Amino acid sequence: MIGSGFGCSRSSGSAPKQTATAGVRETPARSTQQTFCSADVSGNRGTCAPTASAQQEGTFCRVDLPASWSSALAQGTITVSTTGRYALDVRAVASDGSLVFGNFLSDEWSGIASVDRQGSLATIRAFTGQHEGTIGAAFDGRWLVWEESHSSTDQSDWDISAWDSSSGEVFDIATAPRVNGHTVAGPFVIPVVSQGRAAWVQANQSGQLEVHLYDLAARQDRVVSEGNALPPVVFWGSRLLWGERFTENGQEAGHLVMIDATTGKHLDVPEPLASIRKVATMAASGDLVAWSEDFRSLNIWRVGEPKAEQIVAVALNSDVDWIRIAGDLVTWSGAFTQMAADLRSQSVAPITKQAGDRLTNGNALVVSQIVGPISKSDDPFANVVENALVDVTKLPPLPGCPPS
Repeated sequence: MIGSGFGCSRSSGSAPKQTATAGVRETPARSTQQTFCSADVSGNRGTCAPTASAQQEGTFCRVDLPASWSSALAQGTITVSTTGRYALDVRAVASDGSLVFGNFLSDEWSGIASVDRQGSLATIRAFTGQHEGTIGAAFDGRWLVWEESHSSTDQSDWDISAWDSSSGEVFDIATAPRVNGHTVAGPFVIPVVSQGRAAWVQANQSGQLEVHLYDLAARQDRVVSEGNALPPVVFWGSRLLWGERFTENGQEAGHLVMIDATTGKHLDVPEPLASIRKVATMAASGDLVAWSEDFRSLNIWRVGEPKAEQIVAVALNSDVDWIRIAGDLVTWSGAFTQMAADLRSQSVAPITKQAGDRLTNGNALVVSQIVGPISKSDDPFANVVENALVDVTKLPPLPGCPPS
């Protein structure tokens, strides 16, 4: 499951949220994320300075994307069975690769939709406003949850909705807090879902960040952390991980908190995760956890291993952002391309030719990128976005590192 940002962001800038009418699908820049590395938990300020270790080389080498991967991505291209112009902005994928979900825009209608491997389109909910769309969605096999934005300029104007695939019912589960009719500044709300429970981090009416855990079948919401909570929130099997701030040697820092998502009981965070004091972006899947402390390095830890390993350290003009895991692949957004580290070959390769995005769930990987030159036109159909879906277990390992 995905999570990005614990407590502060790298810069004071703010990028507009992606909507269904934007044409170019792109995860929000890290300048709008929160990370757990300095004291501004209210939203969009702070620093995530690179650590000394981030200036060193990681243990994995960089290789070119092999033709077998390029062919698999080309063969996995998703084409919607519809007439006329359309744009599909994929935001979630089923773990078996049977469905993708996201913003669908056409000349006739726009809204949240699903598309199967044959290209059949199904409407889940139509948008009612011009600037509506989702930047964050997740699917656990039955339940789809998504954040629905209502403004192209205010990231704090949102709702969270859910769709029960077994009944087709759609309902709202959360609404952005307001004070005197105005939204409360907070982080991008990126819900996650697992085993019938959704979770997210949001600001409350006082501007404090809190973690919500929502039982979708029972339709019950509870706040499991308030005041010291920090993004991201990540499902790790039946457990839920998030960050909380505390003071250490007179300095504000962060640490991870873990609960049983079914009972709410607090659990001991295992080492080396318990010793983490700074996280910029994190993901967990199966027995694997991956994180970056500074948007420059990538660390992994498997359950049972004695220590974590820094597998990637990038140059200062590059990035490690929005980490996602699919099988033995750890993927992330770089400054110019989407990247993948293959734990089988201990090597790294770019998986897009230019800016794009990735989504994962289980062994399913969706890679999205603009085909041809990027247009900055307001025309939502100006850019042609290609979405490719692959089962990562069917990809051969990336080429290994050459002898040193």
